[in-house]
Amino acid sequence: MILGIYGAGGLGREILDIALRINQVKNKWEEICFIDDISTVKQLNGMNVINFEELKNLKNAEVIIAIGEPLYREQIYIKLINNNIKLSTLIDPTAIISKHALIEEGVIIGAYSSINTNAQIKTNCLIQPYCLIGHDVKIGKHSVISTHFTPGGGCEIGDRVFVGMQSTVKEKIEIGNDCIIGMGSVVFKNTTTNMIVMGNPARAILKNEEHKVFKK
Repeated sequence: MILGIYGAGGLGREILDIALRINQVKNKWEEICFIDDISTVKQLNGMNVINFEELKNLKNAEVIIAIGEPLYREQIYIKLINNNIKLSTLIDPTAIISKHALIEEGVIIGAYSSINTNAQIKTNCLIQPYCLIGHDVKIGKHSVISTHFTPGGGCEIGDRVFVGMQSTVKEKIEIGNDCIIGMGSVVFKNTTTNMIVMGNPARAILKNEEHKVFKK
């Protein structure tokens, strides 16, 4: 089996480290490579870099998406599914996962994160290291959860949400689709869709009209 890491930036290199740790425990992949349609580099951190057309010619390959922009995570996911390319799921060996949690395809769970009982991590979601996901929390498709996020029990995080580092959400709070939670925010109230929320206590300050986190 070949693992393709879609994205050869800093996040991609972090995901490579997770894959290598998994291989030390399970010896799951015979080969690991990066997939990048922009980079002209042919090797990175000892791994080959190929483009999407080359990926389509590989047999016995699965892919994990290493892009930190929720909108682009969804677009790449759709491209992979439309080309019948299998998604992988990466869970760092140091992560603690309840046997009653639901982890869907394409999910990445970083080092020392904890996913508690009856939590649901939906398709193609990225959970960075040291996150503590409480009981019955639901995190939507293509969302990106930065390090040290602590949502209380029963929270619902929508699709394509970006949560900044060291943010906290009170129990049973709902965060709408396409929201951005700024780093260090403490959220006490439900948030509607397409909002940028920041502060302690967190307040909605702008509409996320472009549905993007990282703007050029």
